[in-house]
Amino acid sequence: MYWSIYDVLMLVSGLITLVIVIAPVEGIAPRTRFTAGAIGGGLVFLSLLLASIPAFRYPGVVMVAPVIALLSVVAVMGKAVRGQTSLQVGQQGHSMSQSEPEAHTDLSVNGMPTESTQSIPTNLSSTELMQLAQRDHGRWAEIAQHPSAYPALLEWLNQYGSTEVKAAVAARRLLESRDPT
Repeated sequence: MYWSIYDVLMLVSGLITLVIVIAPVEGIAPRTRFTAGAIGGGLVFLSLLLASIPAFRYPGVVMVAPVIALLSVVAVMGKAVRGQTSLQVGQQGHSMSQSEPEAHTDLSVNGMPTESTQSIPTNLSSTELMQLAQRDHGRWAEIAQHPSAYPALLEWLNQYGSTEVKAAVAARRLLESRDPT
């Protein structure tokens, strides 16, 4: 097997891209992990396959492929970490400026509503609401309408949510702008 610098660069690019798949960062979407796995695995496979063909001529872009892969890893992980951090920081700021809400009726396991619960209790604390948002993406639109949804949580939902969630956040903000109380 003949290994040129191009084969090594392609192999390194594939391995760097596979870091996204195995990174212990919670905010990376499963679809992103799958795509990174397919691309990284494909690059590793191609480098091994093409290394056995000594006459194969690589395009010049292979020289910068590891840099592109590294930038992709930094961007994906940075976005995931920023998303988690902004949610937590915003929640902490909210809880410092508000008094603790009174205790609420326990409707489910560990005080958190389950997926079978019809609606989110209105007296759920901002901390519990943040935990529910992290755990149950399917309820983000409902969380955006909750009275305990603080501005940083709404911003986070708007940034990472679907079109339906963004519409719910926009409706909440419109309602708040019309009713200053």
